[in-house]
Amino acid sequence: MFEDNSISPANGGDVAQIHAATCLLMTQFINGHHNPKLAHLIVQQLGRLLSHPELAHSASSRDMYLQLLEHWQTVTHLLLERKAVPQQPVAAH
Repeated sequence: MFEDNSISPANGGDVAQIHAATCLLMTQFINGHHNPKLAHLIVQQLGRLLSHPELAHSASSRDMYLQLLEHWQTVTHLLLERKAVPQQPVAAH
């Protein structure tokens, strides 16, 4: 359903490529694809950004990505919780 647009440093991705792929995934989510799989892909990408050696000397970038990671981990968790709770049928009157 969703393309895995993730890029990892092991695959030769630089910070700009990983950032761009992450932004694309976030845009897909914002445009209505609110599901845990996509949110999890975003979390994975942010983890790749945080572990990238180019960010070791950029505290402000690391702080920004860490805040985003925490946000998307929460989003993923909430979506998984919502998916686990069966929807109650609406009674017609």
